[in-house]
Amino acid sequence: MHDGQNLFDPAVSGMNKVWAVDRKVTELVAAGTIDPVIVVGVWNPGAARARTYLPQPLFDALNDADRAAVLRFANGAPQSRAYIDFLAGPLNAQIDREFRTLPGRAHTAIGGSSMGGIVSLYAFAEYPRIYGAALCLSTHWPLAVPVAGAGPDPARVRAAWTEYLTRRLGRPDGRRIWFDHGTATLDAYYAPYQQAVDALLPRLGWRRGRDVESRVYPGAEHEENAWARRLGDPLSFALRRR
Repeated sequence: MHDGQNLFDPAVSGMNKVWAVDRKVTELVAAGTIDPVIVVGVWNPGAARARTYLPQPLFDALNDADRAAVLRFANGAPQSRAYIDFLAGPLNAQIDREFRTLPGRAHTAIGGSSMGGIVSLYAFAEYPRIYGAALCLSTHWPLAVPVAGAGPDPARVRAAWTEYLTRRLGRPDGRRIWFDHGTATLDAYYAPYQQAVDALLPRLGWRRGRDVESRVYPGAEHEENAWARRLGDPLSFALRRR
């Protein structure tokens, strides 16, 4: 999971609030909903977070004006390809080497929120043999600040996502994706993007409720406490016993 600072311990979180992933996983394991899992929290690189999580192919698909808007938001060119290569390669190998894991796609998931949601989807699409599930909470589809005049053109961004997912996602083949968003603060901008993706995925063979789920949480804001409150839903869907 991305943004590792914000997953477990408020003392190291940038906002003094966390997802409490350890507590929710313990609860779900005790209830028999999921099997025991190891959660690896990969810390974000601070000021370079946005450009580390910004999917390279989406940036490349934009025109010059849209790329300029994204660069202003991300504070630099994308470095996400190197990041997902590191996660799927050296880090994944180290985890399997040092911990008692069940290697393989069926036992490996990736997840995050906001920009962490889009980089999770990017890694999931680029590494279908590594990841069997992706958890994309409050997925930041707009790629930058979604305010008129501040970010890229929404229609062009939606078109770029449609082209990329059509080209790279592939059929489910046993994989699962969770999408969600709230309706307040930054999450209030996500519905048109998510609706476009929700309409696309069945055409690519992804069946709602089996291979993919997409939820809206009325009133939920774009912040850690909101993600903590609903974390059981994506974990239960993505990691449910096969």
